[in-house]
Amino acid sequence: MEALEGGNYNRVTLDTEFMLDIDTQNVPERHPRFLTPEERYHTIRMKTDNGIIRQLGLTLSADDGSVLVWEFNFVLRRHNHFIPLYSPFNFTPLYSPAEIEEFLGMQLEPIDSNLFSRLLLSSGLLHNNRITWILFHGAFDIVFFIKLATFWSPLPHSLVEFKSLIMTYLGEHILDIKYIISFTPNLYGGLEKVAAALGVERVVGRAHRAGSDSLLTWYTYKRMADIYFPLDGGMRHAGVIYGIDHI
Repeated sequence: MEALEGGNYNRVTLDTEFMLDIDTQNVPERHPRFLTPEERYHTIRMKTDNGIIRQLGLTLSADDGSVLVWEFNFVLRRHNHFIPLYSPFNFTPLYSPAEIEEFLGMQLEPIDSNLFSRLLLSSGLLHNNRITWILFHGAFDIVFFIKLATFWSPLPHSLVEFKSLIMTYLGEHILDIKYIISFTPNLYGGLEKVAAALGVERVVGRAHRAGSDSLLTWYTYKRMADIYFPLDGGMRHAGVIYGIDHI
């Protein structure tokens, strides 16, 4: 993390891949668009309480255009207990059985999330007001990242308390592209669609790999900011997390 200590890499693009428990109760059945931010946060908190993070992708970028990309694959654990690879899962089918099998088969040296949390605290990424965090539809991404930062402590019950955690660990410079494109004349849709509209191609990897998606998110943000927000990079719209504050 010498680059962070030198202050060169001051933007971090975050992406996660995860599985959610389908046995969630006491969550609103209405579409998130018709919920309040507090209700949307409550729904996400309930869904992620028993969820599992598969991957974390981080792209660090500097003013000179250089980037560093990491993709971390995690040991599957639930309630602080390791999940045997042969154990049946009861999670929402965000991934096909073939993709889950591929994920389980590629884990040569998976990382224990608790060990990663200890390393994260000393990385220079947290409690660093120089860093701007960049997301795309980042509600689940930021929730899982806060879980990592707090050693999987239970999330607070209120949105106000959760926002306080975000301010403590990540600061106030958070940009969610999915929200910011609502202030452009013709950008809409998911990451791939927005990237294509801006003429941004995936440099490496494939969709739903956290490292590849975090890199694509960075280049998409950079192109969007250059075209539509050349003065402040969209910072006037900072602090709004799509999926919680807005939808």
